[in-house]
This record gives sequence, structure tokens and C-alpha cells, in this order.
Amino acid sequence: MPFDLFTPFGSNTTAISASNVSASGALNAPTTPMTYSVRVYNACSVAAFIMFAASSGTATATTSHMPIPSGGVETFEVSPSTTHAAVILASSTGTVYFTTGRGA
Repeated sequence: MPFDLFTPFGSNTTAISASNVSASGALNAPTTPMTYSVRVYNACSVAAFIMFAASSGTATATTSHMPIPSGGVETFEVSPSTTHAAVILASSTGTVYFTTGRGA
């Protein structure tokens, strides 16, 4: 079985400054509607809770969303309608990076 490596779309990564208040940002989504991957890197000193949304108006993260540990890297497959990501921290501040592409 071949291993499908992650390949980014260009060099645009969305950096979201995170705190204990939900913050969101637009993803570098593909111009042709398709399912794609988002690689998430939590550069914060605490766990980050993330979620994906179809618009900025619906991108509000809570601490009940998907946790990414401090220093953690995860890759998610998202639907063609996904255009935004949101993040919140239980405490502290930091940056969470979202890179779009194809693969795992």
C-alpha cells in the first residue's frame, strides 16, 4: 500500500494567534472544489482546541472541540466547503499554524 505524503498547496500557511478567546482565520483553500487536507501545528505551550467551518461567521472554537497537544502536528481531511479554521486555548497565548494541501 503506497504512503500518501502531505504536499502543501503553495507556501501560504494560515497562522492564528490563539488565546482563551476563540480566534479564526481563512484557510488557503484550493480554487477547484475538492476534498483536501489541513496540517495543523500547535506551537503553543498548552493544548489548542480547533475546529473547521464553511465561513468566518461559523468558525468559533470551544474547549470541547478537537484538542491538539502542545507541539503536536495532526493532519485532517476536510470537505470542499471548508474555508476557515478556529482555535482556542484554555489558558496562555500562542500561535497555531494551518497548512492546506493533499495527503496525510
